[in-house]
Order: sequence, then structure tokens, then C-alpha cells
Amino acid sequence: MEKIVVLEDKYADTLGNLRGITGLKAAAEGDLIWLRGIDAVNTDKRVLSLPVLNTYLLDTNGLLFPSGGQTPVAKLPVLDWQVLKTFLPVQLPVSALPGKVFLHVDVRLARSERTREAFALLTDLSTWKAYAETAPETRLRALRFAVSAQAEVLVLGKPLPQLPGRTFWADDRLLIPTGYDLDPPVLATMLKADLFQAEDNLALFTPDNTWQAIPLSAFQAARRSAVRLTQLDHD
Repeated sequence: MEKIVVLEDKYADTLGNLRGITGLKAAAEGDLIWLRGIDAVNTDKRVLSLPVLNTYLLDTNGLLFPSGGQTPVAKLPVLDWQVLKTFLPVQLPVSALPGKVFLHVDVRLARSERTREAFALLTDLSTWKAYAETAPETRLRALRFAVSAQAEVLVLGKPLPQLPGRTFWADDRLLIPTGYDLDPPVLATMLKADLFQAEDNLALFTPDNTWQAIPLSAFQAARRSAVRLTQLDHD
């Protein structure tokens, strides 16, 4: 039989010691983390040291048995299982929020009285972590985020959390500060053609008329455990 363990996601950082164990997979379910692929006979001591909430044995029918029990108590839920190295986003993507890049045309922003719903929020990592610690899972599920080496966090989705920072509205993949518009607005068509011809990027504009390209691959789902495990390389 395969061993399954369940722990609270507040202990997600303890999984970092398990990266060297082959075959392990993890999945998030609310405030819980499920871990599978554990050898039931020769369980690694690093797994045994985890602050687990429950331990089960899994049979071929997907039934869960408590340790030492002969009667199944549940069925293994259908979860989004990921290999441990993928599940644990300890190091930031090197492409997340890169430095300034300039287009082949002059970019200008002008104040706009048109009201648009915000789609992105630029805040700092400590503020984002504090929010994710207590936010309802349903709110986090609608969001994605990317982090820079300067501890800036760009959050995408609706509804956005009410946090300190700058908000942006979206014109396709152009993120423009709320209260501003491109000047003239026809610039949007030119910029999209220039920016997106090579790869999938977002363009984040700032009121000082500069911008930066952010690969869509830099964003990850805002799971509570993912936010907790996000660290800067120099931390």
C-alpha cells in the first residue's frame, strides 16, 4: 500500500526538506496539504518528522485506511497532484518583473476621467503575505501573482484585495494605471503589435511613461501555501 499524509498548510515550509525524495507528489485542498508517493514500508525519516494531521494507507481502489486500521474511513479526493519541486515555489522565476524595456515608439500616458475596473495590483511582498495568511480561500482562488527580486508583487484577477499599492486596468495584455490612458489611445494597437509578436508578455506601464514586460509564465496561482513559500533568492 501507498502511504498518504495530510498536514495543515501553515507547515508547508517543512516540505522543503523532502525535495530529494523521488516520487513524492503534493496537492492543496483548502487549508490542507496532501502528500502521496510515500513508501509505506521504508518511510524516509524526513517524512516521519513532518507535523502531520492524519496518516493513511491507500489501497488499489483509492480507499484510505488509518494506520493500523482494517476499515476504510474515506476515499482519496480528486486533487491537482504536482511533483514536489513544482508544488513548492521556493525560488522566484528569474523572468518575474524584469527591468525596464523601451518600445520603438514613444509611450505617453495622460490623465483620464473614464472609470475602469482594476485588474492588477502592484504591492510589496510583506503586505501580500500578510493578506494571504488570513484571506478566504475563495478570494485567493481568483488571483495569480508574480514577484520581483526587489520584493514587488503584481497580483492579477477580480476582485482584487484592498491593499496598499498601485492599481491597473487591462486593455488586453496592456496594464495601465487606473486614472490614466494612453495618449493618444490609438497607441494601444501599435504597442500590442510590437510587444506580443515574439512571446506571451504583459506590459506594465507607470505614470512616468516607462514600462516593463512580464512573461505570463512568471505568474502562479495564489494558493496560500504558494504565497507562504515565496522567498527572495537572497533571503
